[in-house]
Amino acid sequence: MALTAWARCPGTCGEWVQGAQSGVPFLVDCPIDRYAEAVVEMGKDDGIWLVPREKEKVRKALLLMREERSFSGGGILRFRRELPTGKGMASSTADIVSACAAVAAASGETVSGRSLARWAFGIEPSDSVMFPGLTEINHIRGSYHRTLGAAVPAGFLALDWGGEVDTLRFNARADLYGHYRKYEFTIGKALALVREGIRGRDLEKMAAGSTLSAACNLEVNPKPWFGQFKAWVRSQGGLGLVTAHSGTLIAGVFPPDYALDGLLAEAKERFRPVFAETFRARDGGVEYAFAHCGQAVSSSEG
Repeated sequence: MALTAWARCPGTCGEWVQGAQSGVPFLVDCPIDRYAEAVVEMGKDDGIWLVPREKEKVRKALLLMREERSFSGGGILRFRRELPTGKGMASSTADIVSACAAVAAASGETVSGRSLARWAFGIEPSDSVMFPGLTEINHIRGSYHRTLGAAVPAGFLALDWGGEVDTLRFNARADLYGHYRKYEFTIGKALALVREGIRGRDLEKMAAGSTLSAACNLEVNPKPWFGQFKAWVRSQGGLGLVTAHSGTLIAGVFPPDYALDGLLAEAKERFRPVFAETFRARDGGVEYAFAHCGQAVSSSEG
């Protein structure tokens, strides 16, 4: 019987905060209840994995993983669920993390968040969604990560007006580090608010920090509807905004018990986005399951 495995990794609604501290780039992701889900079926023991053609980053990450772990298995990998690309929802990172975790599970291995991060950063700047909870990370090199605590319950109303941002090109911009230096003090205030909010389970503080960070980001990633959307969100009882700093998505932050479905229709009518959806906050961290000899096993790795 072929051994099959499944893994999923959450995407993000952008970042609570992103910038630099003492010249070192960092971000704090905003994980949500949307996922990349990878399914694998073990085949020949030849080390070859058949991966969807458009998932070249995943293929490269699996090669890094095989070199480090000496996996000899091979088979077929497909994605059961995917995240929109180029929007700032951590689609590439979630693809890589879910694929590597599924292959490891099918090979009888477990992998840590640290290992998953190493393979993701071996391909490109990445998010921190492979780690449990909310994590501050150097998103360019992955040189450090710091767990800040569990996700604070929240609702998000996210809009997008089209287009895509390439992560590699964005992070290679010649003006990016100058931008980080210019706003380092303000980003420091934003980070302090987000950290305090996580510690105190205070969503209002987190939203104040994320709104500061989102406003700074407009210099390098303009969002023409920012001001009008922020005013409307606050008029509807929202607490602020969270943005995809290297993407096109922006979202209103709302208390967790807020009924967002009615607001979603109004937002579509008022702002005419090409994409509109509601999300809920959740912790980061990969989940996986595998079946062998008729048994299924589930787990979650940090």
